[in-house]
Amino acid sequence: MAEIEYDKQEEQQIEAQEAQETISNKEKLMHSLVCDDDEVDELTVASLRQMLDAIPRWFLSQWKLLLLCLAGIILYVTNGYQAQVEMMKETELEAELKDWRYRSITRVSELTRLCRQSQLEQKLREQGDSTLAPSKIAPYTINIKD
Repeated sequence: MAEIEYDKQEEQQIEAQEAQETISNKEKLMHSLVCDDDEVDELTVASLRQMLDAIPRWFLSQWKLLLLCLAGIILYVTNGYQAQVEMMKETELEAELKDWRYRSITRVSELTRLCRQSQLEQKLREQGDSTLAPSKIAPYTINIKD
């Protein structure tokens, strides 16, 4: 039992030392990147090299995911442009429809004005057509018995 506890303690000490070394390496790297000192430790250069060497490997291992993200972005942008074009067409067609409605209302009002009985009678008088004249006798009502 004592040996197991002793092994656990040793493992914890080793992990703590590695964590401190990692933190100190990161601190040294950040310090060298931030400061303008000409003194650069070999450890800092090695850490930087390791990080830079890991970047291409990560991209190579994740190329499918990156390609999928790129395709999604392209589809998103394309869809946005198509939506804008459709909205512009819809606005243009609505304006054209409004114009045609006003034209239709104008034509209907002109036709109504021309088809009034008083207008027809006036035209007949101007043309001198004597065969058509308004009736002077009231219409007859026909009663149908059921």
